[in-house]
Amino acid sequence: MKRRIFAVVLAGAMVLSLAACGGKNGGTSSNPGSSSGSGTSSSQPDGSNPDGSQPDASNPDSSVPSGSGSNGDLQPIPTITITPNKTSVKLTKAGATFQLRYTLEPETDAKVTFTSGNDKVITVNSEGVITAVAPGKTNVSLQCDNASTVTVAVECDWKAETKPEEKPKPDPKPDGSGGSSSGGDSSSTPASNVDLSAFYTTITGKYEFGMLELADASLMDQFYAGMSDVSAEQKLIYITMMSMNNGEFGLVQVKDSKDVDTVKAIFQARIDYMVGDGNGPGGAWYPGPTEQWQNNSRVVTNGNYVMMVVHENCDDIVNEFNALF
Repeated sequence: MKRRIFAVVLAGAMVLSLAACGGKNGGTSSNPGSSSGSGTSSSQPDGSNPDGSQPDASNPDSSVPSGSGSNGDLQPIPTITITPNKTSVKLTKAGATFQLRYTLEPETDAKVTFTSGNDKVITVNSEGVITAVAPGKTNVSLQCDNASTVTVAVECDWKAETKPEEKPKPDPKPDGSGGSSSGGDSSSTPASNVDLSAFYTTITGKYEFGMLELADASLMDQFYAGMSDVSAEQKLIYITMMSMNNGEFGLVQVKDSKDVDTVKAIFQARIDYMVGDGNGPGGAWYPGPTEQWQNNSRVVTNGNYVMMVVHENCDDIVNEFNALF
């Protein structure tokens, strides 16, 4: 009797033990063939199949997802190098210009921007044209996406032209006959009364010019920027509207002597533009006119009077201008 009771207890313990083991393993399938016939399988924590074998690499379901690994990595954007055509530029006149150019490596259509380090010394436009404003040193920065900033040193260096000293006219001296004499040519015109229009007529009658046209305010602003803002007693700017521009003629009498240098700078800026900076044709465009503007142009002053002349006989015309005073 005791043996039967012991056997029953032992059998019950074994059943409970088996049930506990089954619960820990997550249970077993009621259909022993379901793992191969159902089309699905439960993977093991280490990635192996339930039977312990490794996944078949040829099976698309077991392959690594696309986009991962070296083939899915984004390629780095190449760094761009900006190389300017000049690393330093020197300008020797107010209004003088220089065309800054550059190359990109590797070649790309990236947009390069230009920035002046000091607008009071130079200005630079979106095309890289540097224009001298006043003596000093600064730089131009070249920038574009994915490239290090490159700078070009710019120096503006020139000396202001010294105006001739105005000497007072001698007082009339008695000539012993009760009259007086100025000690010079009494027929000479005082500087304050020089008729620039009459002088222009005299010069153009003696020397052959091209087709000149007296500029109104609109044309003056277009070709001689800033001139219409200068306060003047007389202002005669004769321009050439022809494409073959072989010369122009400008005559100004300013009200304030402080404006003499301003007028000279405007005249010089016109000459520099017509000649160009050597990196391409200037406003004169054709070789002959360009040479004329480069070699036969003069800007001269006498007191409050300023003249710009572009003509093959420019030096003779300057002498006639100085003879007015």
